[in-house]
Parts: sequence; C-alpha cells; structure tokens
Amino acid sequence: MGYEELKERCLKAGKRYTIAVAKAEEEESFKAIKEVYSLGLCYPLFSGNPAIIEKEAAGAGITDYEILPAETDQKAAAEAVRAIKEKRADLLLKGLVSTSTLLKEVLKEKDGFVKGALLSHLAVIEKKDGSFLGITDGGMNIAPDLNQKAMILDNAVKFFQHLGVEKPKVSVLSAVETVNSDIPSTVDAAILTKMGERGSFGSCIVEGPLSLDLSINPHTCDVKKLKGSEIRGDADILLVPDIVSGNLLGKSLVYMAGLHSGGLIVGASSPILLMSRADSAREKLNALLLGMILAGGRS
Repeated sequence: MGYEELKERCLKAGKRYTIAVAKAEEEESFKAIKEVYSLGLCYPLFSGNPAIIEKEAAGAGITDYEILPAETDQKAAAEAVRAIKEKRADLLLKGLVSTSTLLKEVLKEKDGFVKGALLSHLAVIEKKDGSFLGITDGGMNIAPDLNQKAMILDNAVKFFQHLGVEKPKVSVLSAVETVNSDIPSTVDAAILTKMGERGSFGSCIVEGPLSLDLSINPHTCDVKKLKGSEIRGDADILLVPDIVSGNLLGKSLVYMAGLHSGGLIVGASSPILLMSRADSAREKLNALLLGMILAGGRS
C-alpha cells in the first residue's frame, strides 16, 4: 500500500475529520489542508490571527472552517490542543508554531491526551515497490534507553497494524549482527528480540541486531548467508539506535533517493502531525492521510 492507495482508503471510508491547526498562518499547511478539504475529507479548525487565516483560507479556496482566535504562539497551541482534548477535533497539525511550544501544551494535558507511556515519531517512507517502511524514532526521542526503545517499538507496531499489516516485521538496527558489549545498541537489540519472542509487543516479529542492508535488501541476506531469520530484507519497521541515525536515514531516503514520505507522532489519544516548515505540501498531505488512518482506527 502506498500513499495513493491510502488516499483511496480514506475516501472509501467516507468520513470527514476535523483537523485542528495550531497557528494556521503559513502557506504550506494550507496547501495540504486544501488537498484533503477538496476531497471532502476534512473540516479545518484554525487557531491564530483571524485576519491572516481568512486571507490564507480565501487564497486556498477553503470556505467551510472555524477560527479559534489567538494572539500568541502559546495561545494558538493551547487552543488547538484544547479542541483535541474536548473532542472537537480528531487530528492536531502544527502550523507556524515551534514544536516545543506545541508539545508543551500537549504535555500539559497528559492525562487526557497522552495515551501511551511515551510519545514517539514515526516516519513512513513509500518504497519504490509501493509498500511502506517505518523509521522510528528520528524526530523526537534523542537517545532512548532500553525501556524507551521498547515503548517506541510498541507505538510503531500498533500503527502499522492500523495500516493493515497484521504482523509487522521489526528490525532493530545496529552496525553488526552480533552482540558486542562495546556497541550498546546490539545489547538492546538482543533484549528487544527476546521481549518480542515472549509476546511483549503483541503480534509482530522483532529481530536484532541487524544491519540496514540485511533489513531492506534480500540479495544481501543471500550473499551473507543469513540464517535463522524471519526478516530477509523485508522489514516493515526499522527501529534506530538514536535520533541522529533515524533523522539521517529518513532524510537520505527522501532527499537523495527521492522517495515520498510522511510522518506523525504516535502514543497520544489523537494523531499529532509535527512537520517541518521545510516539508513540502505533499509530505504534509501524506502525514494527514496517515493521521486519518490512525484516527479512523480509533473511532
């Protein structure tokens, strides 16, 4: 399943989602909203400066929406988060407000917003064969310890099950395939693998440590004579050691390999879409589609 199929799935579901946009005062977010709005998939709830929002909405051809007036970034973030908490909106989209400001408001509402023990970022890359590859966490948790990695893994598995992958294959990445005490990520990977075998993450396959090539390239598995593995270059999810490796991997696939992507924060009661201002309207649209799939799975 790729992003076009994901769009068709959302259209077939026939549901219109309310999207709360925190400080909706920048063009790229309106481009993404315009696309899902024109498809009849969303009702926008914009927080921020009414004059700017009305101008941007008119330029985008969006006529059916609501404005939550807010004079500051903090107020705009708070209004959007409150709409989610009060179930007036299904998805939260970051507009022209910093990630830290928005997440601060999210965490203030931890009892009513943060569903799991940890929020984590999941990038979803559309591969050339049209299937999805998840990369986590390259956008939120800086240097997760073993317990945090377990929660990040669990968040990603649950999301891929929402996508329709009944038993996701998770590769716990490191530089080598053997446990080496000098490389802490290999030790964590071995423990997570054992946790997976014992059912800690539900219906999924967890294996590691595995290198990137063994995780995504079947030919490499044959050349290296990989034995005893259920992942043979066909991983659905890559669990990275830290935010730097995840960020580099995800951006390399987008900017150097030219693959399409989307991303979202998982582990909350509602999808949180924290795209960069540098992200294209297409990437933001992809993220919105992912968020709708997740929100639809919880309705």
